[in-house]
Amino acid sequence: MRKINLRSIVLLAGLLSAASAFVPAARAATCYLDNPPAATLLLPYFEVDLDRPIGRTTLFSVNNASATAILTNVTLWSDLGVPTLWFHLYLTGYDVQTLNLRDLFNGILPVTASAGQDPSDSISKKGVFSQDVNFASCTGILPIPPQLPPSFRDHLRAAHTGHASALLQNLCAGQNLGDNVARGYVTVDTVNRCEIKNPSEPGYFGAGGMATNQNVLWGDFFLVDQENAFAQGEDLVRIEADPTAFHAGSHTFYGRYLGDSGADAREPLPTTWASRYVTGGAFSAGTELIAWRDSGPSVAPFPCGERAAPFPLSLRCWAIFDESEQATALQPTIADPPPPPSPVLWFPAAANRTKVDGPSLPVPYDFGWLYLDLNQPASASGSGAFRQSWVGTLMSANGRFSVGYGATPLDTGCAPIGDFGPGDHPQ
Repeated sequence: MRKINLRSIVLLAGLLSAASAFVPAARAATCYLDNPPAATLLLPYFEVDLDRPIGRTTLFSVNNASATAILTNVTLWSDLGVPTLWFHLYLTGYDVQTLNLRDLFNGILPVTASAGQDPSDSISKKGVFSQDVNFASCTGILPIPPQLPPSFRDHLRAAHTGHASALLQNLCAGQNLGDNVARGYVTVDTVNRCEIKNPSEPGYFGAGGMATNQNVLWGDFFLVDQENAFAQGEDLVRIEADPTAFHAGSHTFYGRYLGDSGADAREPLPTTWASRYVTGGAFSAGTELIAWRDSGPSVAPFPCGERAAPFPLSLRCWAIFDESEQATALQPTIADPPPPPSPVLWFPAAANRTKVDGPSLPVPYDFGWLYLDLNQPASASGSGAFRQSWVGTLMSANGRFSVGYGATPLDTGCAPIGDFGPGDHPQ
């Protein structure tokens, strides 16, 4: 590890100046990472320790901000971005549904139903200020049987721990990190009908599609480690829909499945982040970062033991600062001609949890902050690849206290730092 050279300082200064140029005087409704209700919610990372019933798990809530009853589609994705389970949640006006991911991996599903499937109002109850409507398309689909078949439960456990799943033709869907902890992320979308589809499939978005642009969802999530007395929480990432803002060639949240057509109308997430960290003092357990990353191309199940394209994901640019503004970065060995730099694999998957000052993210200072450009590195042609992302910060002290919060975005997905255009999501 060595001090940044002059050329690197000039490059970083330019990127930071570019970042500040995108900070608006007042936030707009679209393209800025704010917290109004949205049409899509993202739980950026979850984990469930399958070996320890009171070990690590993840809870999240889905809330309806309007009096109008709505229908949503919940999709579980592996930590490499393969969809593994999708189901509907119906919410009456102002309704709240809370889910513990451990329940899903134990085969227990949440049970909801619209008025047509719940005429006695005994499943999804309606309050005095709330609407309850019939989604006729849900007849025969809602209410969901509360128990998954054992074969599907086994599929979920295998797919999210990097093992072969019989329901995926004995292929794998995620990383096998050897600890039997299920990892991944979750999306929740507003939809207009019950249909067994996930966002990666044709017919989900666009004209005649099942997804809607109702910006009414909000929620939160908690990473809970009961055995070690930790719990950290944060708002679910709220992704607003604006059908007037996006067109063919636009970056959008689900653009990797749509050839960047803009048909999902969902704002993209930022690409560049700043996060504080501490590795000593009162926070004796240090700092961890959770990061959700856009894979670029759509990811399909793959042969176990092989590397799924396009992983591992690297970083385009990064720096580590101490609290006296000194900057340090990893540099290649001095040689003539210089060798290509080794890729930085701090967040190699679509859903990640990485310890600061751990084996993959060493830092030279006990207290400081990280500059993270999570776009893909520049290619031989000099152009990088657009990759939206979300970063959260977790600080912990063993058995005493902990805190979790979102990192600070330095750009937007609509105006990312870097030179990106149509076609940055290879299909």
